[in-house]
Amino acid sequence: MYIAVMASWPKPEIRTPPEHVGPTLVPRIEVAIQSVGPSLPRVEAPEGWVKKVERAREGKVWVGYFHVWETAPDGQRIRRKKEKTLSPATRPKHEALNDLAEYIAEHTGKLAKQGESIVTFAELWKAFCAVKSGQWSKKTRENLKCLFAKHVIPQVGSQRMRDVTLTPLQLLLNELAEDGFSKSAVGQIRTYMKGCFEYAVDEDLIPKSPARKLVMPKVRKKPCERFLSVEEFRALLSDAPPREHVILRIFAVCGLRPAEVLVLRIEDFEGAQLRIDEALKERQAGEDRIGDTKTDESDNFVPVPPDLQREIETWIAEHPNRGDRRAFLFLSSNGTPFSVGNYLKRHLKPLAEKAGVSGVTHQAFRRTSSTHIQSHASVKDMQRHLRHTDPQTTLKHYAKVIPESLRAAVAALDEKISGASVLAK
Repeated sequence: MYIAVMASWPKPEIRTPPEHVGPTLVPRIEVAIQSVGPSLPRVEAPEGWVKKVERAREGKVWVGYFHVWETAPDGQRIRRKKEKTLSPATRPKHEALNDLAEYIAEHTGKLAKQGESIVTFAELWKAFCAVKSGQWSKKTRENLKCLFAKHVIPQVGSQRMRDVTLTPLQLLLNELAEDGFSKSAVGQIRTYMKGCFEYAVDEDLIPKSPARKLVMPKVRKKPCERFLSVEEFRALLSDAPPREHVILRIFAVCGLRPAEVLVLRIEDFEGAQLRIDEALKERQAGEDRIGDTKTDESDNFVPVPPDLQREIETWIAEHPNRGDRRAFLFLSSNGTPFSVGNYLKRHLKPLAEKAGVSGVTHQAFRRTSSTHIQSHASVKDMQRHLRHTDPQTTLKHYAKVIPESLRAAVAALDEKISGASVLAK
């Protein structure tokens, strides 16, 4: 019976394909990017996601993932998952995400070319960052992400890109200036808002930029130029407990940033020098809290004078985790590095109040270092001391003129041109 059934099946029809003449043209596969999730809109600049993966040869690495929608030759839309091995897992997660964004931009070309998927300013800003962030420094990316997420996107992010006019943009800048934001912060927002809309014009998303006539409002907040005199600094040291005594000397003598000092490890101390290759990221959490230094130039060594070297050696000799070379040099009560803001608020401010020294900030210590080294170093040495990329940054923002030295210089000039004695009263 089973055989009879088999025999009753019809024989399959055999078709012979026609003979092709000449080359066969294969339809081009179109690629569009979509964020994760079936219910989300198809956009051109997804963030994707990353995770740590163990590889046989490379070890543990960051791998990035995102989705693309492909149009097959038959016209059907197919969603495919893409992945890209990014970097060793020792790098911070936010850097892996930045690398993924740059790869997506490179993989897809001009993300916003179709234009239909970018409607609001928030979507435009997201696409602009994906394309341009590869040209920005780590610090710029972090600053812009924070500034726009807090102050720009909540105000104009939901507005249709084509409906944004000059008025709400200018009012936003004016409000930030009135609220006491620094000239630098307001200027950054103005610069990158203009850049974002210029990008939209270049991509034929809008006919003209509404931000082209944005003007910089008058900022009331003046940049702080506070630095400590030698007497003020000695007053702090005289009242400082051992840990603060070491940290204050590293601040003022070595010129380190607070985010660099507070994550120094025992192994970073090499006797006559300190190795600077990590910095605290206040806006991050977990394993991302400790990452790279501010710039490539910041990743460097700084000299340690002999007396400070002996003090650091004494501190390490009494360190509770001195047997662990990877242990942090300065530990909080729960065994982790101090937060930059908390350390200033809970330890340095009370110490300054006790010593009668006002206006103490972290920047004041770094400015103190650059100011008092002027009489002992060239501009190039000062730049190297502070690990700045540009010597103009050192001169403009950190090396302040000491009134005593200015008076001495004026007296010397007077003696030269008029013959008056410097000692004359």
